[in-house]
Amino acid sequence: MIVQLTGTLISKKKNKIIIDTGGVGYELTISLSTLSELPQENSKVKVLVYQHVRENSIDLFGFSSQFEKELFLLLIDVSGIGPKTAIDILSNTSISGFKKAVVSGDIKTIASIHGIGKKTAEKLIFELKDKIKEFHVVEKEMPVSGSAFDEAVEALKALGFTYIQAKESVEIVMGRLKKTSSTQDIIKEALKNLEK
Repeated sequence: MIVQLTGTLISKKKNKIIIDTGGVGYELTISLSTLSELPQENSKVKVLVYQHVRENSIDLFGFSSQFEKELFLLLIDVSGIGPKTAIDILSNTSISGFKKAVVSGDIKTIASIHGIGKKTAEKLIFELKDKIKEFHVVEKEMPVSGSAFDEAVEALKALGFTYIQAKESVEIVMGRLKKTSSTQDIIKEALKNLEK
């Protein structure tokens, strides 16, 4: 069982990387958050690995942190959630955002993740609610003014962003802005954040 790879990062694409270790290239599927943590191509790298064995294939999934790998293992423990769906979940939400959505029973947020419908969202909440509480994520206090928050999220959705992208971006900027900021200011700052 492969649990870790250390070598040279020879290729880095959206959700696939190739690591050369002793002359052998290993392809791994990764989340966008792991991608953002990796160095430039041709750099030395160490990645934690989950090896998924099926009848006709062996797939490797890579993680930049033990924390992300543990959440991945928790996700694939839920019936109906395979490794690729788990990677989609990790790519489309922050760990703190996902934990918050599960603990608060926010079906709408979880169902908006690519490949997750309402029934799967309900199942994730039901099966993970107690287990995910053990994940201690540093969460920021956010001054959320209900209507301005919702209006900003809806405006960003109208511009083509997913619900989860819009919601997380608005949460980030509302942590920086004054409580009295207008919806326009929130949208403007959230757009800057999304365009980075």
